[in-house]
Amino acid sequence: MVLKRIKLRDFRNYGLQDIELNSKFNFIYGNNGHGKTNILEGISFVTFGKSFLGSPDQDCVKFGSGEFFIDSVFENDLGNDYLVSLNYNSNTKKKTYQLNKEKVSRFSSEVFGKFPVVFFSPHSLNITYGNPSERRKFFDILISQTSRVYLDYLKDLSRLLKQKNALLKSFQSERSYSERDFRYLLNSINEGLIVVTIEVLIRRLSFINEFKSYFEKNFGNLLKTQDRPIIKYYSEILEDSSLNSDDVLNIGRDEFTEKINEYFKKRESEEISRGLSLIGPQRDDYIFSLEKHNNGEDIQEKEFELKNFASQGEHKTFVIGLKLAEFYFILDKLGSSPILLLDDILSELDAERVFKIISHLKDFGQIILTSVDTGYNEKFKDIFGTEEISYIKVLKGEISYEKS
Repeated sequence: MVLKRIKLRDFRNYGLQDIELNSKFNFIYGNNGHGKTNILEGISFVTFGKSFLGSPDQDCVKFGSGEFFIDSVFENDLGNDYLVSLNYNSNTKKKTYQLNKEKVSRFSSEVFGKFPVVFFSPHSLNITYGNPSERRKFFDILISQTSRVYLDYLKDLSRLLKQKNALLKSFQSERSYSERDFRYLLNSINEGLIVVTIEVLIRRLSFINEFKSYFEKNFGNLLKTQDRPIIKYYSEILEDSSLNSDDVLNIGRDEFTEKINEYFKKRESEEISRGLSLIGPQRDDYIFSLEKHNNGEDIQEKEFELKNFASQGEHKTFVIGLKLAEFYFILDKLGSSPILLLDDILSELDAERVFKIISHLKDFGQIILTSVDTGYNEKFKDIFGTEEISYIKVLKGEISYEKS
């Protein structure tokens, strides 16, 4: 998949800007605060439906304007063009999408995952440094880009949790339901949540089993040592039920449903007293660890949790391994290369490692790299031919195409 062109209108600091992109490598450069990352953020809106930085839609409207527009043209591996357009209106707080000039009623089912992308920015380090929600977000987006069914279950989970939390809060503060009606409604919502919880857990655990081979391979290619990365899935539900990932994938659905139901019943009184849903896959975590080796021999602290004990370099290497594994996993699952968006990573990673990544991936698809540093131009020429590179300068919300 290739992004041929993107037009930004009243988006961030851009009044009206049409940007044509090279199908191979695009080097977008300029000083901080002039709009380099805003281009990538625009791409995230037409692929993910939201800002990859987590910014509210309203914040992306240019100052003094009431709405923004983004038009984009993608080309698939067969040479077919797709036009994706987005309009966000700050008064109505609504986003409107069009695919090939036809209005999209459901972005998640008609657009999301159709134009796969992999983002890597300094913000990506939150995957290992941040709280569990950052790790869930990373894996949920990755799995959803390759499985529409999983995305539908996540939407069901979100909808049911909103209903449950509203019911619990209302009953606790207002007693707007009789005890009998409240119990009936709570049981009904929990029945749906149990079904969704089981489906989400099974798909997450199945994914980890498959993904770990991609991750171990790409992580290993980044190191000279034999250190091994480990990803474990943590769920309070499974821990309380004395189940591990293998149990979940091998146990019968009826038995698994019974154990999940028992746990929901066990926590029910606490949820009612606190007026809040306290259980479910929305509270789970992915635990990252490293198994350290020294010249092939185990050292004393064989395995340690990344979040608590790893160095900054080990965190960065872990995230790079995750991102490379994400790229290849999507490539294999969809049969099409995701677009690789690298935002200011030259300031976070050593240059040699960045060039190694770029040279390794250059034959697989399109790369868009932003940076404040133009000192690497000659190095890019060692990787790409003259026609394969576009140099795009950004200055105060205006772009120009430059020669190296």
